[in-house]
Amino acid sequence: MNDFHRMVGVALGVLMVAGCACGQAKSESSRASAISYLKLTTPQPIMSEAQSWEGDQFPHTLSVLELKRGGFRYWGWYGLNEGRGIGLARSNDLVNWTKYEKNPLWTNARWPSVLAKADPTHKHLLYFAITRDYDTPSSYIALAHSQDGIHLIEDRVLVAKVANQRNQNPNLFHDPRSGRFYLTFYRGNDHDHFEIVSKNATSVHKLDAAPEKVLLSTTDTVAAPTLLWVRDARGIAGGQGLYYLATEIYPHRYTDDPEGEWQVKAFVADSPDGNFEPLDNNPVMRGQRACLFQHIFHGRFYGYDCHLDTASDRWMLEEVEAPLP
Repeated sequence: MNDFHRMVGVALGVLMVAGCACGQAKSESSRASAISYLKLTTPQPIMSEAQSWEGDQFPHTLSVLELKRGGFRYWGWYGLNEGRGIGLARSNDLVNWTKYEKNPLWTNARWPSVLAKADPTHKHLLYFAITRDYDTPSSYIALAHSQDGIHLIEDRVLVAKVANQRNQNPNLFHDPRSGRFYLTFYRGNDHDHFEIVSKNATSVHKLDAAPEKVLLSTTDTVAAPTLLWVRDARGIAGGQGLYYLATEIYPHRYTDDPEGEWQVKAFVADSPDGNFEPLDNNPVMRGQRACLFQHIFHGRFYGYDCHLDTASDRWMLEEVEAPLP
């Protein structure tokens, strides 16, 4: 259901949440508000050594797969804080990363989100959702594929360009329960209209034509959505398994309030495009931190966020971990 019916009042901003205005929904909402996010370790900086092509920009996001190729167990694709391009870095421990010497992989590109084994007829292909034209008021989202993770071929536009409307921050998610593919992204004007939007389909190739559902809508900053399925988490309706939606927020962004800063705020639902409710321990990250990419490898959570050092005005990529329920 796409009607906005409930104002969720929180000190970090007011969001209109899509859902059902029935008694059951209210009961589930109260249970959702008692759920906390994972217990994160202290963030540690990673990938601090710049390559020449990065110039005055810095790694901002990291989407990671376990591939076991080229002498590295993990491959991660990163975007810079602006739209100059995307690069590849590789690791054997998820903390120490080596940047690919022939970066960038793409220019006029930002915010890669990557899936493996998304096409049953071509299981070797990797699929990328990437922001294009980020440096304009009308950014859009493209789908690309790659056989080797280095050479990318653009397939199609997933979210088309619209005048004075930014479509960006794509997150590709393959739901382990339904098998469907989800694209969750930010749409707005970066001033007084912000939405988190979801599309889903049976194939990544069908996401472009899939209908849209607005998950969150607000006049305050909310963007950078990423989805995570935690199988053994206690479900809202009493079952097992939860979907965590991490977003970036900026309370008091367009004011002189000294408490204004980038933060990570998380939501929870029983489905990938469900009625997402704020978690109990929000914000889950503070101190000028944003853009949390969520991963699980070998029974442990690994997250990658960006931290703005206000003294140098430089974004730094960070790694955090957490045990799973």
